[in-house]
Formats: sequence, structure tokens, C-alpha cells
Amino acid sequence: MPVKLPTTFILFGATGDLARRKLIPELFRLYQKKQLPDLFQVVAFSRQELDDIAFRSRVREILAGEKNSAVLVERFSKLFSYQQGFFDRKSGYDALSERLGFQDQEWKVCANKLFYLAVPPQYYKRIFKLLAASGLTHPCSPEEGWTRIVVEKPFGKDSKTAQELDLMLGQLFREDQIYRIDHFLGKETVQNILAFRFSNSLFEEAWDKDSIERISVEFLESGGIEERGEFYDSIGALRDVGQNHLLQLLALFAMENPGKFDGDSIRRERASILRALKILSPSELSSHTLRGQYAGYSDAPGVKSGSRTETYFRIKTFLETPRWQGIPIYLESGKKLGENRAEVLITFRHPKPCLCPDAARGVHYQNVLRYQIQPRQGASISFWVKKPGTRMELEEKEFEFDYQKAYSEEQFVAPYEKLLLDVMTGDQTLFVSTEEIAASWKFIDPIVRGWQKNRAPLRVYAAPEEILKPLLIEKTAEISPQKKEIILIGLGKMGKNMKIRLEERGWIVHGFDQDKTGLADALAAEARPRIVWLMIPAGKSVDDVLDELTPLLEKNDIVIDGGNSFYEDSMRRARKLAKLGIHFLDVGVSGGPEGARNGTALLIGGDHKVFQSIEPLFRELAIADGYAYIGKSGAGHFAKMVHNGIEYGMMQAIAEGFSVMKKTDFRLDLKKISEVYNHGSVIESRLIHWLKKAYEEHGENLEDISGSVGYTGEGEWTVKTASKLDVETPVIKDAFRFRVKSKKNPSYTGKILTALRNQFGGHSTK
Repeated sequence: MPVKLPTTFILFGATGDLARRKLIPELFRLYQKKQLPDLFQVVAFSRQELDDIAFRSRVREILAGEKNSAVLVERFSKLFSYQQGFFDRKSGYDALSERLGFQDQEWKVCANKLFYLAVPPQYYKRIFKLLAASGLTHPCSPEEGWTRIVVEKPFGKDSKTAQELDLMLGQLFREDQIYRIDHFLGKETVQNILAFRFSNSLFEEAWDKDSIERISVEFLESGGIEERGEFYDSIGALRDVGQNHLLQLLALFAMENPGKFDGDSIRRERASILRALKILSPSELSSHTLRGQYAGYSDAPGVKSGSRTETYFRIKTFLETPRWQGIPIYLESGKKLGENRAEVLITFRHPKPCLCPDAARGVHYQNVLRYQIQPRQGASISFWVKKPGTRMELEEKEFEFDYQKAYSEEQFVAPYEKLLLDVMTGDQTLFVSTEEIAASWKFIDPIVRGWQKNRAPLRVYAAPEEILKPLLIEKTAEISPQKKEIILIGLGKMGKNMKIRLEERGWIVHGFDQDKTGLADALAAEARPRIVWLMIPAGKSVDDVLDELTPLLEKNDIVIDGGNSFYEDSMRRARKLAKLGIHFLDVGVSGGPEGARNGTALLIGGDHKVFQSIEPLFRELAIADGYAYIGKSGAGHFAKMVHNGIEYGMMQAIAEGFSVMKKTDFRLDLKKISEVYNHGSVIESRLIHWLKKAYEEHGENLEDISGSVGYTGEGEWTVKTASKLDVETPVIKDAFRFRVKSKKNPSYTGKILTALRNQFGGHSTK
């Protein structure tokens, strides 16, 4: 909708580059389309000694090279007047106030006033103070004319400076008067993300952690810093484009449905996503971030000698929301990378097992959605199709929508044209809110501080592949076929399924159970260093197996204990093997036999470098992003012990709750209730799912299920360890005691617990 009320556009920095390249040409586009008010003027404010005639001549020069109508350009230039003044001197503001007052008198109305700060950020504070002192921001009356201010990015250099700017702005304007402009949000393809996400049903049901494997937001540039040396060197790549462009794109792709297309709703949901970003700890910076600087950067004009400013970064993080929990988010940007490309990549998860040719050999068939912002504008998705011929061979093809081919060039609106109109019509949808600024800096600040302390060493790259190649390896790392060989000792329910899963992915698995005949031969044949995974069932002695195994091992071999060992025993075993030069990792494995077959959760303790050397093994055993290195020897089994203690408490609560419902006179359908509980309720979980399955298989009375509950050591270990640490654990303690007492006092609650143990762990129902 065009603006009707008289409006004065006050342009601070009118002789600068932004005004010349973007603001004046885009205001002219709005003028051509008759979307400016009939009473409209631009008051240009800058320090150069110019008058109205000289500045109007400059406007005509700016527009002359674009084959514009000379008549229209002449008329448009007359909308401009010029006020000379310095940003840090009160006299210029007094003169500006007098000029605006004179214009209001001429129009006989209090006009809308739009203050646009197209100036370097270091001037913001002083301009805010002098605007306030001059009275320029005061409305004539509540009924007449709005006052708004537009501030260009960057919005501060960190949380502190951003808060200071917001505080000053808040003393002058309400939030609905403040427009923090990021031209990137004005691009057609960026605006289209909202329509793409929420106006099409094709992807929305698959837009979560269950269907998506990872999200990558990439902004690569072929050029360097050009003439921006002094400014760029003070902030670097992360604060230049990461804190704004990349995080805003991520927010649009990951946000929840706002309910309606209005500024308040959309900005609220964007802020909610940014607040959910995982804040990286200092220890995570070396493993979750990479930063680089292109060769020759420090020679650029304005850059300090020996500068440590990054021109490239890549960050791996997560969103701590139910929809995206555990899904890795990659943010990547840099200069001198051989191409100009901004896009978001959504990699979909393939169901396991994959009914695909060559899946057993570890060939990954993934569908990838590429949402392209620039230079191409559009979206494409990869599909796997059968190649013509007699064999079942697949190849990857792309289906795409090309924004630029679908519409004529005249239909596209330039970013600043759109954003300027939105400011004047009062639409804040494409502008950044205070909450978004605060959340983005909360995520960015710890990374910047860690880099300043060199927690992620700065890499110098002379060519794109020198900085991109290590990341490509990280994304697709595999153990070479020659090394995909492992000894697996313990072929119980878990071990057997892990063996099958690894073999499907091209591993040679030498499996051994009670009879270890051939173990020495297998170890002799396996490539060095050997990897030995122990999956010893509860109650069996890991130490006995290690006593048999150790004489057959060599220095640098790796032993992995994936059973439910007590963490202090794991620490002892690690020390003992370390004296022989043998590495030891303790891994807490969760997910039961089903998880071992289709992807389990792994908590890994031990030497971090050893973990990194065989990380692809854990990746192939785990459910997508269901593994993590968590600390030194013993940490993996400690976390698994606590996991099992929590499991005791959760299962006990479910069993007690359903026992209450079983006892009531309402004659409730427990199977149906368990199904409803598992569709969107707060207690939705795999445990509820397994209870529903137990009811389906055994009936609601669970007549063939024992009311006495079996148990192993983990619950008791958790209680005793908590006591040593002086931590109260009444829920876990009572859940453990219930199981002990159930041997003599079987009950329906015990039946539910036994049924659950059978469902997820294959434990006996008797």
C-alpha cells in the first residue's frame, strides 16, 4: 500500500556510498511506481559544504546512467534539499530542526519523519544523543505524524555495545518505531522462505529431527575485503555476516509456524529460534569451530600488521528445541573462496535399513534440498532415479525451481526498495527485533572471546581448497575400506545386532562369543592398529576377557568397552592398559537391541585423539547425531550409569501412573491412552511407545508378565555414587528399592516395569 500522509525522509550520510548506490536509486523506483506520498521530501544531512542546487545535481548524476526518464529524474531531484552539518555537533541538528519546522508550516501539517542513519556505526551514539537534545524525535501530537528511525547493521560489536545502543534507542523511540535494517532480509528469495515453509504442505510434516539429518547455511564470496580494510579488520567475518545474515536465514528455516503473516508473530518466532542456539563452551571451540584468514589479507589498506582477524569461519552448533534436538547446524562463510554463493542446504535422513542398491557397502542415498539465495535464486532437491539399462543402478538428479526464469526481471523488487516501503508503511516483518539482536549476540560473543584466546587456531589459506578441504573431510569422513575391520567380543542381543549393522556398512566384523576359537588368528590378520569392541553382557567379567585378550594385543591397539561397566572399573582398566601402550575407550550404549540394529546412542569416554581417529565407527553405529565424546576415561560409563538411574525413575513414574488408571472405576482403555500420550503430550517418549506395544502383545492385564522386576547394577550404582557426591536422589532411590522389594511383593506396577524391560532390552518377562 502506498504511503498517503506527508512524509519527510531525513538521510544522515547523504553523500556516502550507501546513499549513492542504494538509497537514492531505490527511492526513485518508488517514485516511479507512485508509491511515495504526494507530499514527500528528502532532507540530505552530511558534513560536505553543499547547497540544495549542488545536491540535486548529484542526485541527477546518480540516476543518469540507468536510462531513466530525464523528466522524471528532474522532478524527483526537486524533492531533495540539503542541510550541512557534522554528526557530532549540535549546531547542525538545530539547523535541521528549523528546516523541518519550516516545511511543516508550509505543508500546514505535522509530517511523518523518517530518520535514516546511513553512517558508520561509530556515529550512532552521538547522533542519538543530539537527536534527543534537538527535539527532532518528538512528535507534534499523539494524533499527527509518526516518527521512525532506521539503523543499518552492524547492531553493535558484541552484547554489551548492542545493549548500549538499544538502551539509547529505547529512550528516544518505542520498539515499533525502530527499524534495524539488514538488506539481506529484503531479497526476494529470503522473503520467499516464509511462503516456501508455511504455504506448502510438501515438506512441513518432514521438517524435524526425525526426517532431517543436518542443516547448513553457507555464504561464500570470491572477492576479498576490497576498500573495507579498517572497518572489516575491527569485526571479522563472523560479526560481519554470521551474526546477522546467516543467523537470520537459519531462523527463517527453523522457526515454528508463526500462525499469521505479520511482523510481531514472525519476529517472535525468529527470536525464539535464536534463543535456542546452543552456546558453545570454551572446550568445544576447537572441535566445533574453524577460522581462517586468506593469504595477503594483512597487506590490505586499513588492516593492522599481523592482524588475527578471520576472513573465514565454520561453526557446528545445535538448536535446543524439541523439533531440532540433536540435529547439527553448520554456519559457514568466508572470502576468497573461488565463488559467490549463498544458500541453505537441508540434508534429509534416509530410513534405515535403506532398500537401495549398494546400501550394504555403505553407499549413502540422501535427498538434499538446496535453497539458493544468490547468485542463483531458487530451490532444487536431489532425487535418486534408476539409470536406464538392465541393472538396478541409481544416479542422483535434481528437480529445480528457478525464481529468475519463472518471473520477468521487472517483477523483482530490489531489497532496499522493498525495505524502504516497509518502513514507511510500518511493516516490521523484515526488520530485526531487540530480542533477535540479544539472542544472536549471546551465541556469537563466546565464540569471539574464545577465538581471541586462540582456542581455535587461525589457519591461513592461499586457495579455497586449503580451508574448505578439511571441512569436506569432516562432513563425509569414512574409515578407508582397508581399515573397516573390527573384533567384536560378545554376541548377545546387542552385540549380534551391532555386528549386522556394521556389516551392512561394509565392515569386516570378526565376532566371538563364549568360544573365542580363532581370536588370535583374527587379530593377526587385522590391519593395525586393531580395534576390539567388548560387548560383554551384564554379570560377565570384563576383566576376565581382558586378561585373555591383552597378551594378544600390541601398542596403539584400541579396546572399546560398550557394556554396562561401573565407571570406576573403566578408569582402572584404562590406566592398566595405558601402561602397555594400549588405548581404552569406555562407551555407554543406549537403545537396546533395536537401537543396536537401527542406530543407537553412544556416550564416549577416554582419550579424545583416540576417539577422533575412529569417529566414523561411532557415526556408523549410532543413530544420526546420536553419539558424542564427553570426557576422560570413565566419563562414558558414568553418564550411562546416570542414564540408567534416570531410566529407573521414568519407568517407575509411568508404571505407577498406569497402575492408578488400572485401579479406577472408569474402566479406562490403557492402550488407547498410551497411544494418545505418545502423540504430542508432554510425556511423549519411547517408553510410552514401548508400553503401548506391550499392551498390544500381552493385553492390558499383562497376565503372562511377572510382577517381580529384574534389575542389574546400574540403578544401585547411581544411588551409591550420588550419596558419595552428597546429592539427594529420592526418585531413583525409591525406584531401585521398589524393584528389590518386588521379588517378594509382585504387583501390576511391577508387571509394567517388566514389560518395559522386555520391550526395549529383550529381558525376560518371567
